[in-house]
Amino acid sequence: MSAESDLYAVLAGYAPLTALVSTRIFPDAIPEDKALPAVVYSTEAAAPEWCLNNSAAATAYRFRIVGWGTTRTSAKAVGDAIAAALLAAGVPHDNRFSGFDAEVGQFADVVEITWWA
Repeated sequence: MSAESDLYAVLAGYAPLTALVSTRIFPDAIPEDKALPAVVYSTEAAAPEWCLNNSAAATAYRFRIVGWGTTRTSAKAVGDAIAAALLAAGVPHDNRFSGFDAEVGQFADVVEITWWA
């Protein structure tokens, strides 16, 4: 499995999160025909840790996971569930902040993590 598929499994397997977004957990972008709230995850970086023999010991993936909603409250609820799902899997978040996309009128709650694989 890949780090992205492992991350997806953690998010999709967390009942409090799926109670909010159902199956609306997407890589990179929300498809146009999908309702909110939803989750979008993307890989921001993948940095391998090299051994002296030039083999990769592990890779640190930097993921950005965004809970989107039509209100700040709904986006924050999704962000809270994302953070809880990750913590339950033993992956505490590194950073968290909110945002607003004025072009589409959607609120965001952003959770950033480092995932070792």
